[in-house]
Amino acid sequence: MFETQKSIPGRIVMLVRAFSGGGAQRDAVELANGLHRGGWPMAIATLDASGPLRALIEPDMTVIDLGQGRKRRMARAAPALVSMMRSLRPAVVIASEAAANGLLVLASQTLARDIRPRIVLREVASPVQALRADPYVQNRMAYRLAPLFYPLADRVLSLTEGVRQDLIARFGVRPERAINLGTNAVLTEARLADISQPAARRPGLIVGIGRLSPEKDFASLIAGFAALHEVRDVSLLILGEGPERAALERQVATLGLAGIVHLPGFVAEPLDYLREASLFVSTSRHEGFGNAIVEALACGVPVVATDAPHGPREILRDGALGTLVPLGDLCGLVDAMDVALDQPADPMPLQARAADFTTERAVARFADVLGGLGVAKTPLAMLEAAS
Repeated sequence: MFETQKSIPGRIVMLVRAFSGGGAQRDAVELANGLHRGGWPMAIATLDASGPLRALIEPDMTVIDLGQGRKRRMARAAPALVSMMRSLRPAVVIASEAAANGLLVLASQTLARDIRPRIVLREVASPVQALRADPYVQNRMAYRLAPLFYPLADRVLSLTEGVRQDLIARFGVRPERAINLGTNAVLTEARLADISQPAARRPGLIVGIGRLSPEKDFASLIAGFAALHEVRDVSLLILGEGPERAALERQVATLGLAGIVHLPGFVAEPLDYLREASLFVSTSRHEGFGNAIVEALACGVPVVATDAPHGPREILRDGALGTLVPLGDLCGLVDAMDVALDQPADPMPLQARAADFTTERAVARFADVLGGLGVAKTPLAMLEAAS
């Protein structure tokens, strides 16, 4: 608990809403791990300390349970967050997801300037689209207020240039405070090298990955797959969990695809499945980045993706490294999947592109941001000795 933690000015705190397994949460944990391994004095604060991502945190990194053993609702978390910042006096607090971003900014404004940490927000969605379509109501509400609180942050980071431009044009972030990292902490260099080794493909296996919610549009993937299945021997595996499960299962049953389309739920290591795939397909309506696309590239798997704002086009270099399909073009999706299965891509350029999105590269870019804020990398032991 943060009440028992020693006040160590200079520490960096990563605020992660929960450890339930969402992509933004996993990214934040991986980034915190990478900064921690790189010698930055990191801690992770969370509103809900239970969940599968807890096991991924570096064992010697401090976890600050703002919920104190209970799930704490976002609306009631501000006092605990303020108390943590007053007690620990961190140099920087980093948040992701719109609701947590808003919570952090508003909580920080209650602190005196001499103890207020630098505030860094990570925008991990496509904010213009998420304003109406984010699966979480608290995030949709936060995006409506974002033009008021995003400009108060010291830095607002995006993962793509498209999102950065939205932050400037639609959310009032000053250009010098809006920074496109251009990368994300998707996987470590060691893991990239490990999965780049040749693996046995399952002919005709198509994989999709993501939360089972409307913005991922797995209904279109299943509909397109059904049409493809009429003309060739294929199977579909969709990894993830979410509120659309029942509707997707009904769709599978109605189309007579039981036993051919599988929805096994959340898996801790999707790369094990991707290495066996013949094709990865993303049907997202909007993306802040597209981690699963990078994971597919890392495994040397061909990619077909909807041209969703903003991640797929930038990751796939305008379609040079995968097929981009216009949003809503179901026939185009079916044709693209059919062609991709007949024309497997050379894995080497795909894996080379995946190397642009390692944890190590994300940590280096993030270190540049911290340096720009005047925050030096001081080992925790030195901070403890000085406090």
